Amino acid sequence: MKNQLLSLLAAFVLTIGAAAAQTQPTTRPAGGREHRQQGTPEERATRQSEKMTTELGLTADQSSRIKQILLTRDQEMQALRGQGKPAEGSREQMGAQMKANREKYDAQFKQVLTAEQYTKYTALGKSHMKGGRGAGLNQGEAGKVKAKNGKLKVKKTDS
Repeated sequence: MKNQLLSLLAAFVLTIGAAAAQTQPTTRPAGGREHRQQGTPEERATRQSEKMTTELGLTADQSSRIKQILLTRDQEMQALRGQGKPAEGSREQMGAQMKANREKYDAQFKQVLTAEQYTKYTALGKSHMKGGRGAGLNQGEAGKVKAKNGKLKVKKTDS
């Protein structure tokens, strides 16, 4: 009788533990890649400025100025994306516009950040780009990324 009670209690505890483990949110989705957080331009600008503040050691004044630059940039990029899928001929135009925007906002960051902070900012940007969709490619290099059997394969192309 005692053995049956202990077995029943152990089965109950295991069942509850398994059920609790299934209801816990996972920190990473399947595939091991974190899902980018979306939100309004204001929310994204706040998150990005907080991250830059900790990574670059920004002052309160720098942080608020960077947040405003990020907000303006996000709103402008959202407007560009909101124009819909570009036609074949305008794809290059949209790419050129986005590059011009990056250069414009990069110049604004350079005005707010110290030389040391700006150097660290550009280094962080390059390391983030290598971890993104163009993994294994240097900035400005063209390539194709294929997924096969759950693995990414990068093939550089001449362009």
